[in-house]
Amino acid sequence: MKRRTPHLPVTAAIAATLLLAGCGSGSDPGDKIEGAGKEESASTSSPTASATPPAKVSDFGLPDDIKVEIEPNQTGDKAKDQILKEQAEGLMARQRLYVDLDPNSRYLTRYYADEAREFYVGEIKKSKSEGRTITGTYRYYDRKVEQNTDDRAIVTYCEDRTKAFAKDIKSGKALKVKPSPEDFIRNTATLRKTEHNTWLVQSFRGETAAKECQ
Repeated sequence: MKRRTPHLPVTAAIAATLLLAGCGSGSDPGDKIEGAGKEESASTSSPTASATPPAKVSDFGLPDDIKVEIEPNQTGDKAKDQILKEQAEGLMARQRLYVDLDPNSRYLTRYYADEAREFYVGEIKKSKSEGRTITGTYRYYDRKVEQNTDDRAIVTYCEDRTKAFAKDIKSGKALKVKPSPEDFIRNTATLRKTEHNTWLVQSFRGETAAKECQ
């Protein structure tokens, strides 16, 4: 049976526009994670991005067979740039979750809360029970802060998983399948600011086969 790397379900969380007016219940311990926030450049996803200073995010100690390319998207607005930087770190942390397969991961509690955290706890447990992890290249681009207040933000972005796959842990074999339009995803994430002035992803939803991302 063909197996793909885990995708974001359309119903992973409630609509971001509704959450913007709500209150988050997730906690942020303010822990510092080794490797997070170091001055390392994320890969860029297109030649046109070279004129923009690259986003400074950590590599999160990912294995050599996992590549993450994140378009910088510097806006010149200090608040928005901080949101995009931490959202990019959250994307890196997401890959680390599938490497460690630890539902109590500090990467999870640092970057995710509420529905988003619950979703990944379930995905981690499922992947661990099935003996699979991830491999390949994950590309994120066209990242935009659509709305933001002092403590809430909505970020939209495209995701390309045509070169990303699930991997069998025991054999180390990538479970490759033919790329399809389903591998292009348009995501909407809602983030909230904590008392430690960090941003957590509260919820997200993804639309597969998104034409605007192809």
